[in-house]
Amino acid sequence: MQRFIKKNMAYAAVDLGTNALRLLIIDEEEGKILKRSSSIVGLGSYLNNHRELIPPKTYYEALDKIFKEISNFKVKNICVVGTSIFRDCINKKEIKDNFYKLYRNNLTIISPKKEASLTSAGALSSLSLGKKAKLVVDIGGGSTEIVYSEGGTMTSFVSMRLGVVREFNTYGISENFTLQQRAIIFDKIEKKINKYSFFNKLKDNDYDLVMNGGTPTTLAAIKLKMKKYNSQFVNGQNLKLSYIKKVHNFLFEMSPEERLKLSGMEKGREVVIIYGIFILLSILKILNRKSLYVSDSGILEGIMQEID
Repeated sequence: MQRFIKKNMAYAAVDLGTNALRLLIIDEEEGKILKRSSSIVGLGSYLNNHRELIPPKTYYEALDKIFKEISNFKVKNICVVGTSIFRDCINKKEIKDNFYKLYRNNLTIISPKKEASLTSAGALSSLSLGKKAKLVVDIGGGSTEIVYSEGGTMTSFVSMRLGVVREFNTYGISENFTLQQRAIIFDKIEKKINKYSFFNKLKDNDYDLVMNGGTPTTLAAIKLKMKKYNSQFVNGQNLKLSYIKKVHNFLFEMSPEERLKLSGMEKGREVVIIYGIFILLSILKILNRKSLYVSDSGILEGIMQEID
């Protein structure tokens, strides 16, 4: 990778999520990706009983790496956004002030609507699926955004307080799930989703279903037996319901350590992937869909479309 970038030729987007911290740097003129990275921190597990977010050491280590890359590439313009976990915490001002003090950049905590808009635009930017309407589902760490768009325009959306870290924190089970526990979790997640009237509007609609975020991309990577992750092969992958159920059942029989040995499994996702698939399968059931398309793009690519 070329490390000697002309001054003021690069843009950076940073997504501080409930589960992962992500960075994307692109060349301003050519639109070429210079750097993409992701660090799973699991910030959602560091919200205490008073709803105060107490970031762990790994949070600052991940940010230090991100801003070192930003410095290396002499980035011209930086946009940093925080999502669900930052919306949830009561000490967001302290977090934002500390962030600016350490990194001399503003942390913008975006609304659910803004998150949905950016995620949808980014997810669709890397796919070529024709003119049919699109339903984009982003299963995050603390929330799940779903966007219905026609002609490239978001016409409706829902942001659900449902995410891989949030659900893991609720149940606290990482292995040795009993059949009864599986059934209970599926039932509770399905009931949570059904509380949102958004889904009633989709019953007779014809659309392509696109999912992004760590759960579907990991499922695609496992399918492709990727020893080294490559987004080009993940983008556009079609995952069948039967395959997703098969992988879920397979993962149930493994310990987190065993899951981590699978080709395609990212370190830090070996526990929460179980809950991501719970959510994914519940959504497929409610939508009565048998397959989905995977997008590796999302909020970062959406941000890049808006950076001046």
